[in-house]
Parts: sequence; structure tokens; C-alpha cells
Amino acid sequence: MVLAMGWYDVFALTYDRQLEALYRPHRSALVETLAPERGARVLDVCCGTGQSFDALRAAVGDAGTIIGVDRSKGMLKRAQRRIARNEWSNVSVVRCDARALADDPTVRDAAPFDAVVCALGLSAIAEHEAVFEQAFGLLRSGGRFAILDVHAALRTRQTRMVELVARADLSREVWRALEAASEGFSHVVLEDADPRTFGGELYVACGHRP
Repeated sequence: MVLAMGWYDVFALTYDRQLEALYRPHRSALVETLAPERGARVLDVCCGTGQSFDALRAAVGDAGTIIGVDRSKGMLKRAQRRIARNEWSNVSVVRCDARALADDPTVRDAAPFDAVVCALGLSAIAEHEAVFEQAFGLLRSGGRFAILDVHAALRTRQTRMVELVARADLSREVWRALEAASEGFSHVVLEDADPRTFGGELYVACGHRP
């Protein structure tokens, strides 16, 4: 875990340049599925450099609140630059261990959230079940949780390359915990995302807390 976080501090230097254009339309699909209302309070788990902030901010408007959490200093430094560049007064970031979200005072004081989103994070965290449980527990009743991630049922050279770069395990079915805990669950493979590019099927999963 520590080694992975150190790598992400380094990866942050080129992360946006390499991946933002590639994932932007799919992050928009994630937020469209999440469908947060105007003024909603949203928690972005494993927010990285804040690549989902644009779509989330457009959805919740000036009255909403977005808190991004990540453990990587390098990623959060660039997320803060994105916030400053866009002059978003209602978007902030917190450095904390996603396995202990509820212990962070900023996150705890903002809960319960109307929506939680996690893009490309659960496949890269070894303790992904614990992270999901922490994040799901911060939702209000009826609040929605959405995941954007990659799953490789058939492993290819590109699968291994993505796993190496992202320090991820694309064989994980990380949506299963959400499926078991939520109501109104959906799982949609994004057909416009070529598995040969992403190393597997890119999908959006969503459900709401009972």
C-alpha cells in the first residue's frame, strides 16, 4: 500500500496528460448515472487529480459541495491546482486513508452525503472492501453510490500493462459489494470504451443505500 502511494505521487506528474482526455467522456457517463441533484453533497473517493470534479461541479452547481479524498500527496497537489484554476469555492480535497474515511473530521462533519463516487480507485486498493464499507456508510438513506472501473475477465497484454502502470488488479469484481449492499443496482458496460485500450471492460455500477 505504501509503495503504491509512493508510485502515485510520481504518476501524478504525468497522470492528467496521459489519461484525462481518454477518460473524460466516461467520467461524464459516471456522473450522469450518479445523477446528483443541484445542491447535493458529494464525496469523491480516490479523487486523484480531480478529473471528475468538472462533471460533478456542473451537476451540483454553486449550491452543492464536493469533497475529494485521496492518500497521495502528489495527486492532491494537482487536484488543488485544478480547484484554484477554476475558482471553485465549493470543492475541496482531504488527504486521508480511504480505509478510515469516517475517522477524518472534515469528512465526518460533512456526512451524511447525498452521493458517493469512486472512479478507477477500487481496483487499485488492496483493501477495497473496507474502503467501500467506509464510503457506503457515509451515505444518507436513499443516497447513491457510483463506480467507474475496469474489469478483465479475459486477460491480455494490455491488461497487464494497465495493471502495472496503475498498480491495480483488473480481475477484481469490485462492484459486487455495492450490488449486495444497495437497492436499485445497475451495472452497465460502456460499449464505446474499447477493451483493447483499457485492458478490459470499462463499466459504471450504481445503487442507492436503503
